[in-house]
Amino acid sequence: MESSADYTLVGEPSEELDSRWSKLMQYFFTEVPYAYMDKLGRLDEGLQLPNGNYVANYAFMHQLHCLKRIYTGYFPERYFPNMTEHEKKMQLEHNLHCLEMVIEGVMCKADETPLTLRWLDNTPLPTGNRSIAHECVNWDRLTEGLEKYKVDPFVPNVFVHPKFGPVVPQGKNTAIENRIGFTHNPKALDYDKFPTHATHEQGR
Repeated sequence: MESSADYTLVGEPSEELDSRWSKLMQYFFTEVPYAYMDKLGRLDEGLQLPNGNYVANYAFMHQLHCLKRIYTGYFPERYFPNMTEHEKKMQLEHNLHCLEMVIEGVMCKADETPLTLRWLDNTPLPTGNRSIAHECVNWDRLTEGLEKYKVDPFVPNVFVHPKFGPVVPQGKNTAIENRIGFTHNPKALDYDKFPTHATHEQGR
């Protein structure tokens, strides 16, 4: 029977575990075609790349990001040392948002594989038997496509806010002011006042 020592992305923090998360999260941002953004009617508010395409993240990658956020929340001294009281409140809000995202994702895709039960010798409670085949995507093939169109947010001038300027002017060495990654009472940007200056050129 599995224990936390057998898990690949959760368990006691380690450099190896962090490396696995980093490898997975490199695919968080990806390109989507100009035509897709045009169909959505979001050309004027999207984050456009020099090649004319736009930045997005697939829902399943956002859900994995959320699970990572919840996981790191169990070990704040490693991942968010010396949090202020405000940061603790924002951490809770971010984690609750992430739980909601994961719930929505599970209910949306609804894996219908039946997990049978079995008895154990050392407790009167039954336990689930997860050793059953699931119909899964081919993850290796999926990441091949993600690799082709992934977007590195730390490349200079990939993310340039029309009001605040470059998001990471020093690349990975940039100190992020909002390290919790959650904005309380977010206010939509006034695109008339701060246009994105998108080129609207046809992408791939």
